[in-house]
Amino acid sequence: MPCNIIEGVTLDCRQGAGGIKKVYLTEFANVSAITSSSGTVTAITMASGKKFWTVELELEDGQFTEDATISVENGTTFYAQTVTFSVYKMTAKNRNIVRLLTQNRLMVIVQDADDVYHLAGETRALHLTASASTTGKASGDKNGYNITLTGKEPLPANKVNSGIIAGLL
Repeated sequence: MPCNIIEGVTLDCRQGAGGIKKVYLTEFANVSAITSSSGTVTAITMASGKKFWTVELELEDGQFTEDATISVENGTTFYAQTVTFSVYKMTAKNRNIVRLLTQNRLMVIVQDADDVYHLAGETRALHLTASASTTGKASGDKNGYNITLTGKEPLPANKVNSGIIAGLL
């Protein structure tokens, strides 16, 4: 059965910005249901008492990438999702948060610089696959943790309706 192309892409105004503003994360098991239509999540149902936690980011210190991996020979496609960001200051609290991230399967909502929300790890979860902590060397160097979360999804990340974000926090 052919996959029909139903519309084209037009050029938009040149006013977009790169980077991400915030990362919202929760344990994968905390989400009991997701409602979506045409690539947009319109509802996320959380287990009782659970929520997404906010990680605020400095300007130009976070990134969400999604790379399609396509095998023409095998007829398969998947999307490698990567979220990278920093947690500043090597405090005991931040150490413990990073440690918990290493132990969990995660679902993540990324708020990009254009205030578009992307849901990563929707069906297969994200995992913390790299973490580096540094005190820095020079006075102007970063003191903190560099975090990398990765996952592989069967479809590109759905966008999340901004109206539901407040109810998840």
